[in-house]
Amino acid sequence: MKVKLSEIRLDGDTQARQELSTDTVTLYAEQMKEGAEFPPVVVYNDGSSMWLADGFHRYFACKSIGGLEINALVNKGTVIDARIYAFSANGGRGLSLTPADIRANIIKMLTMEETKNWTNTEIAKHVRSSSMTVGRIRASLGEEAKAPVRTFIKKDGTEGKIDTSKRKERQPKQQPKPQEEPSADHLADELADTVNDLSAENQRLKDAIAIGQWDASDIEKIDVQETIAELREKIRLLEIDNAALRDSRDMFQNRNAELMATVKSLQAKLKKTEAP
Repeated sequence: MKVKLSEIRLDGDTQARQELSTDTVTLYAEQMKEGAEFPPVVVYNDGSSMWLADGFHRYFACKSIGGLEINALVNKGTVIDARIYAFSANGGRGLSLTPADIRANIIKMLTMEETKNWTNTEIAKHVRSSSMTVGRIRASLGEEAKAPVRTFIKKDGTEGKIDTSKRKERQPKQQPKPQEEPSADHLADELADTVNDLSAENQRLKDAIAIGQWDASDIEKIDVQETIAELREKIRLLEIDNAALRDSRDMFQNRNAELMATVKSLQAKLKKTEAP
């Protein structure tokens, strides 16, 4: 649907990049002038404001050529929903996020009230990084994550700060139990997730390089990237289903073998009781 640029808010800290690329904005603007069709931007509507979650380059390109409206995919949600969505955007199309962008997004997710309790693996999958990277950043935050100045979103969508250093800390009634060391199985799962993440990222980069060498327009390249990303996601889900089916097959085969052994044992006992 068409949404007026003037109705879209950009002040909710929903930009997943540290800075925009002016070259990309200029390129998109030139292509828009030539009639190129771009994917819709993504906004979240909380009932009073619409927050831009994805498509900042397209937004500013449209604005730079005097556009008043832009194609948009409108979702229901708050500025926080828009912010969380933004962390996962630009993974399969458009201008890729830089390592600095990804690190900044991980830090935001580790300090936001809504996402700080997500596991390393959940955050890694959301921002398309590795769980080990998230773990290292989580550990590096240390006391910084416990800073007395906390941020919050006001009703008008702007960010506010409050100093909690003067608040009296409540003494816990009992000492918390020491955290258990992660088990070997847990570490193995984390490592397996990291290997899978790195393998997927390696394949994504190979696809990007191959598409970059293809003699086609930027719009065609974006479409191909989205198609490849969708197909690879379908393959990943099918592989998960196949693995589950193999596990079920193995389980039933083992149960069948156990039942056959039990039947043979009972048959042998029956023959002994029937013997004269």
